[in-house]
Amino acid sequence: MKRFIIAGVLMIGAFGYLLITGMKEGSMYYLEVSEYINAIEDLKERKVRVHGRVDREKIAFEEQTSTLLLFLKDTKGNEFIKVKYKGPPPDLLTEEGVTVVVEGRYNPEEDLFVARRLLVKCPSKYEKGSNT
Repeated sequence: MKRFIIAGVLMIGAFGYLLITGMKEGSMYYLEVSEYINAIEDLKERKVRVHGRVDREKIAFEEQTSTLLLFLKDTKGNEFIKVKYKGPPPDLLTEEGVTVVVEGRYNPEEDLFVARRLLVKCPSKYEKGSNT
């Protein structure tokens, strides 16, 4: 009987540990560009998601290294951050009115945001009354 109790306690402890570490790893801030800039010192090495509008005039893709560089502007202000993403540029990236969410960390050595994921959002496609 003692073995079952000990095994049960160990299983509950292991499950609790996995739950807490999984939640800690999976949770991250979701910020607008201006909010991110204001909190950059506090966030330092934390993984975050930043939402903003792509500056279509300042997109550069280097095919040899498969590196995308872009400027992400605040949706309501003039603030911007420089973003580096490894991977092919998404198809809708240069469309009018496109916003993106980048997930990653700030790299102080390069003075830019290094994105591990880049998600394109196209709000006009989902507006009420749209026929698309």
